[in-house]
Amino acid sequence: MPHSPKTSLLILIPSPVARLILLIALVISTTSFHLASASHAAIGTPVSNAEMPTLEGGKTVALRKVEANVLVFFRPNQERSLGALRELAQCQSGFTGKSVHWVAIVSSSAPAESAATLLRDSGFVAPLLVDREDALYGSLGLALHPVVVIVDREQNLAAFEPFRAVDFCSIVGARIRHLLGEITDDQLNSVLAPAKSTQGGSDQVAKRYRAFAEALFKDKNYDKALENVRKSLDKDSQLAPAHALLGEILSAQGNCTEAIPAYNQALTIDAANLSAKEGLSRCKPAQ
Repeated sequence: MPHSPKTSLLILIPSPVARLILLIALVISTTSFHLASASHAAIGTPVSNAEMPTLEGGKTVALRKVEANVLVFFRPNQERSLGALRELAQCQSGFTGKSVHWVAIVSSSAPAESAATLLRDSGFVAPLLVDREDALYGSLGLALHPVVVIVDREQNLAAFEPFRAVDFCSIVGARIRHLLGEITDDQLNSVLAPAKSTQGGSDQVAKRYRAFAEALFKDKNYDKALENVRKSLDKDSQLAPAHALLGEILSAQGNCTEAIPAYNQALTIDAANLSAKEGLSRCKPAQ
């Protein structure tokens, strides 16, 4: 039997009680989603170091007595996991010979062969451990993949970084360098939450790359610093401090010929840039 116009109108417009119930349900579901997505153990929480099976059938512990243990939880057959591991593979070279231990971890429910293939294809080099029944993952209160967990020498949780498509290597690298004592709290914060640029472009991403490049430069890792400052300029070609830093890196590599145009570009954008002025004066007598 067809509804009358009045009946149809009543069906389309819920009663105040029904609207209230719908609103409460929406709030609960939204809150639950945010809690699940942000859920993890508190920073400083002790991390269990029980033996874990290796993919080859042996056993080992995940944590070592080093300044920074980097645990990478991932899923095979997941594009985001492959992307994260590829980013981290680029980061690894900057920590060769340093007090850093890298570990890749998969759930015992994951297909072993697929996990090994994805790790190999990514170029990320680390022992692959199996988390039985997600015991370690669960103890850390994690709720997503891929995710990097950084643990300090005392085996306490130091940082937690879920994968992001932009700037992942810079952020994880800064976290590690902070634990190593290579950058200050302020320098770390400048990478995690850079000040807004007023000069256009992808300002926040550009500033992150520049901050990470500066930390690498101070550590005399000139090749990686050069790579990251160029990424910064790709994001914001009008970022004067990045041009000045490019000049400093090239100058430190003994390449004043290319450093001078970088300094000049920095001064074109910001005539008061002190780093560019000083770098230019150092380079010109060397010509």
